Amino acid sequence: MRIAFLVLVTVHGLIHLFGFVKAFGLSDVKQLTQTISKPYGVIWLLAFVFFVIAAVMFAFKNSWWWMFGFIAFVTSQVLIIFFWHDAKFGTIANVIILIVSIIGYGTWSYYGKYKNDVKTGLQ
Repeated sequence: MRIAFLVLVTVHGLIHLFGFVKAFGLSDVKQLTQTISKPYGVIWLLAFVFFVIAAVMFAFKNSWWWMFGFIAFVTSQVLIIFFWHDAKFGTIANVIILIVSIIGYGTWSYYGKYKNDVKTGLQ
């Protein structure tokens, strides 16, 4: 499951590059029929960066990965809302990423409380 989630986050991040490429006219992206302005193109690129950071941190078991997962989710979902006609199915991947990010936060939070309780108990 870990590898499947990593692949999902990575592929979803790579898909965001399409918006950047279309906005800056680097290639003709037929999958995106709506016009994308350059400022939105930069946001598509930022979503890609956030997803890649989350994927790398998740792959290396960094306990803070969920923060970038959540930021990537929010950025991506905002873009999906603005470009609903072309990007609506990205919501499925976003919901999965959000759920796993929430679980990641819960694990991080629980472990932090556990460490604090142990430290307090040993004093």
